[in-house]
This record gives sequence, structure tokens and C-alpha cells, in this order.
Amino acid sequence: MIESKEKPTEELILDAAMKVFTRKGFAAARMEEIAKEAGINRALLHYYHRDKQTMFNRIFESRFKEFFKGLFVIFESDNISLFEKIKRMVDHEISTLMKHPDLARFIITEIAQSPDLLIEYGKKLGINPRVFIEAFEKQIAKEVDAGLIRPIEGKQLLINIMSLCIYPFVAKPVIQTMMSLNENNFYDMAEQRKIEVSEFIINAIKK
Repeated sequence: MIESKEKPTEELILDAAMKVFTRKGFAAARMEEIAKEAGINRALLHYYHRDKQTMFNRIFESRFKEFFKGLFVIFESDNISLFEKIKRMVDHEISTLMKHPDLARFIITEIAQSPDLLIEYGKKLGINPRVFIEAFEKQIAKEVDAGLIRPIEGKQLLINIMSLCIYPFVAKPVIQTMMSLNENNFYDMAEQRKIEVSEFIINAIKK
């Protein structure tokens, strides 16, 4: 599944900026490059965003909200089982990355330099990742104590889930080259991973 080309201009600009920031780094990125990547002229780019920093802030806020808000809803669902919660987490993470495939590398190249931004922007948007991570840890500990799953720390389980979901998008160019995958092949594989990753994680912790 290749991303639709019929996107609103704002979305095209944010995706283009994320690509350029990831490829060149925020400091070296130029407005002209972002406009060219988006397929628009610089005047139209400036109509939406006056400078790189506003674009960076907009990317961070919109993508952060989309990614973590979805996870927050899943973590807060008390009426679903742990295994169903894992399936929904995996589906949400992979679906979001399929929609924004450059997001993973953008986070590693840019956000990792100032990781506190995750908490800062989260609080600004009313979403604190630490809060729902702690809730997830408590649920895992409760399930372990009840003998429902194998002993594992909540943090370790969460890292396992995130790693299996995110890595293929971080290494997308390498995976495509090594496995001879075109864009459609890659996205077909990513779609299949929703099932593969969920089953792998669940089978690893269930008794």
C-alpha cells in the first residue's frame, strides 16, 4: 500500500519537511528544499509556515498527537483483555507508520537530540506518555501476579512491542534493498506484520 498522493497541501508540506529534516538534519534543511519536496512554490510554503521552526513544531505536535493519543485511548481501555490491547497497540503503531513512513527516522535523527520534548509537547497536548506507561506496567504486574502471563516487566514488554513495530520503518531502505522489495511489497509486508508481531508477542508471554 503506497501513500495516497491526494493529500491536503498542509499534509504534503509536513510530510515533505519531515523527509528533508530526516535527510539533511534540521540545521542544514532549507525552505527551498522543502517546497521542492512538496511539489509547491516557496510562496505557498510561506503561506502555511513562515519558517523551519514553525514547521518542526507543527510536525511534532500533529504526529505526536496522532501517535500517542491513539496509544493513550488503548491503554485507558479497561474493558478489553491484555492480549486484545496488544493487538490494538501493534495495529495502531504500524498503521501510523504506514501513513507516515518517515516518522520513525525523523524521531531518531531529530527528536532524540532533545528527548525531553516528548514530555514537554505531551503535557502541552494533555498527553503525558509516562502516565499511561505506568498504567501499562501496573496492568502487566497484575497479570503476572495472577499467573495469567509469564513473568515480564511492563517496560520490557513495551520496548519489545515498539521495537518490532518501528524497526522495519527505521531500516526501510536497507530492508527494501536486501529483500528486493518495491514500495507495494514493503507495505504489504508491513500490513502482514500487524498479525505476525501480535502473535509473536502474545505467544511469548502467554502460559
